Amino acid sequence: MNTDYMKGFLLTALGVLVLSFDALLIRLINSESFDLLFWRGLLLSVAVFFWCRYRKPEQALFSWDVAFIRSALLFAVSAICFVSAITLTSVANVLVIISAQPLFAAVMARIFLREKSSLVTWIAIIISMLGISWVLAGSWQSPNLAGDLIALVCGLALSAKFVNDRANSKRDMTPALILSGLIIAIISATFGSPFSLQGPEWGWMLLLCLGIVPLAFILITLGPMRIPAAEVSMLMLLETAMGPLWTWLWLDEVPGVQALQGGAVVIGTLLVHGFIQWRRNQRKFPTV
Repeated sequence: MNTDYMKGFLLTALGVLVLSFDALLIRLINSESFDLLFWRGLLLSVAVFFWCRYRKPEQALFSWDVAFIRSALLFAVSAICFVSAITLTSVANVLVIISAQPLFAAVMARIFLREKSSLVTWIAIIISMLGISWVLAGSWQSPNLAGDLIALVCGLALSAKFVNDRANSKRDMTPALILSGLIIAIISATFGSPFSLQGPEWGWMLLLCLGIVPLAFILITLGPMRIPAAEVSMLMLLETAMGPLWTWLWLDEVPGVQALQGGAVVIGTLLVHGFIQWRRNQRKFPTV
């Protein structure tokens, strides 16, 4: 069995599951976008810095080559757009639009990496997108256009980051998150008032910025080192299914019937796809 593939699959899936709490915590903090983004960026940098020093003490934190800087900038763009979109439109709309990234990633990987996704992966992407379109159809009557467009930019930037990291799969791009966080913090300090958070907002902010975000994106950054970019992006669809569920359970932001049905299609498709890929890798790399 190809244990490297399975490790990449599980690391990415766990990272996405952790990340699915992101939108809920942003709602609970309920602050201006740039106020939250300052702490999100700064504390992400701190958390990833200590992780990198613990994991590889001898590794240089910054390498000022094009791939490294591109990875950092793309993540910074995606993070700023995600938080901004969540404050401008519904959680379901944001996650549904961002979930289009498997198509973006597959196309980008085909153009820039000459990486061909398997037929099974393309079929799974199409089925997943049909499920997400069904979710979108149930909440398309009153979207905020600006928030939806910003969410689209977020999905494009995140897909490009995955493809960039996949192109450099022999190196660990996790330290690029340190630079990303610093870029986010500098931009946010210019436009926001980071110390305006009040009361419980500080607790939720610390949980989000020191726990959820660093852990999720460390895991998700490691994923493209082991599995194709399109599959990493497809696994991100789990956030689309789980994110609205947490806001429903905690804040009573009830998703429609179509959101539940579409989410079930996405999760089911991911499970079936993962099982098929696992069986394929078992046949290709049989256990001795």
